[in-house]
Amino acid sequence: MTRRLGVILAVALGLGACEPSGGKAPPQPASLEDGDRCFAARDWTCAAANYGGYLRTYPEDPTVNARLALARTRSGKHQEALPAYRKAEELGVVTYDLYAGYATSLEATGDLEGAIRANRKSLEIVPNLVDVRGALAAQLVRSGQRDEAIALLEEFDAYLKDNGRPPYFTAQIASIREQG
Repeated sequence: MTRRLGVILAVALGLGACEPSGGKAPPQPASLEDGDRCFAARDWTCAAANYGGYLRTYPEDPTVNARLALARTRSGKHQEALPAYRKAEELGVVTYDLYAGYATSLEATGDLEGAIRANRKSLEIVPNLVDVRGALAAQLVRSGQRDEAIALLEEFDAYLKDNGRPPYFTAQIASIREQG
C-alpha cells in the first residue's frame, strides 16, 4: 500500500492524529480525566489548568468548579480561586472541604470575616474537623472574639472527654488565655 493510500485510510478511520507530523506533537486539550488524574496526584497546577480548560466548554459543572477552586487554593492561587468558589456555591455545592478551602483563600486575601463565615459553614457540615476548628478559633482571636474562640475549642474537648478520649485543644486554649 502506498504511503498516500495509508494516510487516506488513516484519516477515513479517524486515525489522522497517529500520522507522524515531523514536528512537535500538538498540545493535548484540557480534559476532565487529566484534571482528575492531576488532582489525585496532588499536582494542583496541572489540575487547575485542566479543570479551567474543561470549564470553558462546560462552565456549569458544579463539581469541576469546586475542584478548580480547591486546586487553586492548594497551589497558592488564592485570588484566582475565589471566583471558582463563588461559582461552585452558586451551583449548589455544599461540602465541608469546599468551605474549608474557601476560608483558606478568603483569609489569604485579607477577608477575615468571610473566612470565619466559611469555616463556620464547614463545621456545620462536619463538626469534628479539628483543623478547621483550630483555624476558626485562631481567626476568632484575630478578630477580637477570644471568648468565642475558647468556647469553640472547649466544646469539642468536652465532646471528646464525654466519649472517653483525651482533649485535643488544651495547648491552643492555654495559648489564647495567655494572650488575653
